[in-house]
Amino acid sequence: MGDRIRAKALKTVRRGRPVAWVPDWMNLGNLLFVGLWASKGPAAGEDRHVLLHESRRPALDLFPALRDAYFIGEKDVRFTDQRVTPWWPAPKTQPPHFDDDALAPYIRDHLMPGSGLDARPRGLSAGDFVVNVRRGDYFSVEAHRREFGMDTRSYVLQAVTESIERFGAPDRFVFVSDDVDWCSTHLSALADIAPTTAGGGDVQQDLRAIVHAPRLLITNSTFSYWGGYIGDALNPGREVVTPWLFSRGTNGGRSYHHRPHWHLVEDIPGGWGVPATAAVPTGV
Repeated sequence: MGDRIRAKALKTVRRGRPVAWVPDWMNLGNLLFVGLWASKGPAAGEDRHVLLHESRRPALDLFPALRDAYFIGEKDVRFTDQRVTPWWPAPKTQPPHFDDDALAPYIRDHLMPGSGLDARPRGLSAGDFVVNVRRGDYFSVEAHRREFGMDTRSYVLQAVTESIERFGAPDRFVFVSDDVDWCSTHLSALADIAPTTAGGGDVQQDLRAIVHAPRLLITNSTFSYWGGYIGDALNPGREVVTPWLFSRGTNGGRSYHHRPHWHLVEDIPGGWGVPATAAVPTGV
């Protein structure tokens, strides 16, 4: 009872700036979505900001204009600031795709300045097909596996098949992933189509490879989506292939982050069900 009374009293006092009270587990891709919310503040008549945890500062340093415009440390939060969670509660249904009028100016004014993303990675060629695969906690953490996990191998092979049917075989596949060893082992069938290699390295290198990929295949990762969005701004008209699935707890599982011109893989062999555990050597 005491906590509820205190929360109600604070709500009456905290009527100042809306500050997105992000949890410290949010990584770069999620923070860029919250940054987009903050950038819409002037149009909504609000001075919006986003809490920046010190553990996430190195990632935000890649986007200094965004960091300096909207992100603040906890010591800079005022007692009267509203603590808000603009991503929650999520609506039961979402638009069929992510297509926001604020996206282009957000990328131009807040993401590109000082990011270094306009420089094309050396060694990336016009005939390359970049395959960006998210593994990590999507498979090592049980709750995330049930929410986001997919049969990655089946998805990638299906996506590549559909891409080749539309545009032909590439000259080379380039793996950009948090687990390139997994890609080399479980996606070895791609070597029957074209040579494979691993690219990227740190966050900036990985993002640059995704942004400048002449052809791009992504999985259901917010980091991947932003590579797609920024790449659309810098290299309009390129091919982007994306899965139907994003999160089983939102929008019936269907991704709403894809853009209208991206190629959506609607189904894969075995379907979009929760994959086997990472310990089982099935290739998921």
